[in-house]
Amino acid sequence: MINLENETRHVSVGHLSLYIYPWRQLEQDAQSGDLFTCHLVQEAKALIDPDDYLARLRRSFRFRQSYQEEVDRASDLGWYLVLFGDELNAALLAKRVLWCVRTVLIARSADQRAPIFAPQELANRTRSRPARDLLTRRHHQRGDDSLRQTLRAFLETEIPSTPPPIGTDRSMFLAQFVATSNKVALQTLKQADESRASYL
Repeated sequence: MINLENETRHVSVGHLSLYIYPWRQLEQDAQSGDLFTCHLVQEAKALIDPDDYLARLRRSFRFRQSYQEEVDRASDLGWYLVLFGDELNAALLAKRVLWCVRTVLIARSADQRAPIFAPQELANRTRSRPARDLLTRRHHQRGDDSLRQTLRAFLETEIPSTPPPIGTDRSMFLAQFVATSNKVALQTLKQADESRASYL
């Protein structure tokens, strides 16, 4: 949903999960080429939109010159998961591994001005065997080690310039996440901390 307030809210009732986004933020994100807004512009369907906000959002959208920053953020989190993902619960690890792979592939498709978002379509189009494996088997449970090994293979073949230096520890990753405003990575660490605290 879109509203005219200034903050994003999430409402969950039973099986319904509803996100309410401020119009001004969405419009700014469209003008800056944000990938989430790109997804809305490309694939959203309005259920009720008497003031044509979706059409206005589509008119506002401009692709960025490059989506390399998104690739870098996904790669940074990906390497964290490869090295320290055993500290996350299985569901969170699987979700974030998929986020990393999808973000890289979506960003690259956006760089070509032909963005693809659906996991199956990304799997069909990619030349990366590890990416295909992760995307097509995303609903099947697998061991944490297998997930992390497949993610490592994806990162090493698709983004070979980004392995972290030997001896990189968690604090170095945290500093990188903060420096690059990597919201998904920071949220992942927060969720992992909360999960650990619930067991104590």
